[in-house]
Amino acid sequence: MTVTKPKLKKHKWGAMHDKVRMIAQALHNGEKPDVKALAAQFKCTDKYVYLLVSEARKMTGITKPPPKRGSQLDRAVELKRAMANRPLPITMEEPKAETVNSPAHYTVGGIETIDYIQAKLTPDEFRGYLKGNVIKYTSRAQYKEYPEEDIDKMVWYALKLQSIKN
Repeated sequence: MTVTKPKLKKHKWGAMHDKVRMIAQALHNGEKPDVKALAAQFKCTDKYVYLLVSEARKMTGITKPPPKRGSQLDRAVELKRAMANRPLPITMEEPKAETVNSPAHYTVGGIETIDYIQAKLTPDEFRGYLKGNVIKYTSRAQYKEYPEEDIDKMVWYALKLQSIKN
């Protein structure tokens, strides 16, 4: 049996190191590097051998082999499939959320967002903010699947604007 030598890219550190060359030859022949054995043979740490293997893979262009059957990845995929087929234990329906008057996500932090905005703006700026929202919801309502919600929001901002004294 004739063993062909791999075509190795030029090593980035100049002359190729004998240890890297030996690992590259093993990779080319389809062998999996035994890190513990190589560490004992080279009288170095496992970490250093992993570095050498990484360099050898770069030079040969040989990537890591695919995971074997029964690997952690396969078990994770099987678990995901099993979980997908199980019914959820919760069957209750959530109440329909309020989307116009004080939606729950607008009061996070103990203050309603509109009140915080009003506190941060001057009266003229706040009126401009309200007018802008009236224009926004009026102009885009016709393009929505449910225009009633945007119209309700426009009315809410218009009434808020009307309630503020000049």
